[in-house]
Amino acid sequence: MTARRALLALGSLWELVRFFLVLSILALMVRSAGGGGAASVPWLLLAGTGNLLVPVGGLMLAMFPGRYGGLVGLLRLGKGLSVFSILILFVSGSLATAVNAALLVVGGRTISAAAVVLVLFALDLAFLALLVFSREKDAAQ
Repeated sequence: MTARRALLALGSLWELVRFFLVLSILALMVRSAGGGGAASVPWLLLAGTGNLLVPVGGLMLAMFPGRYGGLVGLLRLGKGLSVFSILILFVSGSLATAVNAALLVVGGRTISAAAVVLVLFALDLAFLALLVFSREKDAAQ
């Protein structure tokens, strides 16, 4: 397996982790806003299942690059939409509501949902760069 295919497989695994992390953050935000709590999680899952196409497509591309090399454009589009949605959070000011939402406490330090979203954004940009700079011909090798 080439380094590029290994990075695609790693990016696909990241996308799967990202899906459940974003789902958890959204459930936390709904619960803290006085929403339905646990009853809203299935609805969030229903609304977000289309985001699972990117990790599956990336894994298919990493495992069978010759057969699925044409998926690179679709994966670029999906990842670009993910990056765009986080940019909308920044521009609209909606990320400010997540600053005080404590997601995790590690060693006396509180990790806010906004900090996690910023890390999500950085990793999304890295995976998007991998997809943008890999041509369909390179992915097929």
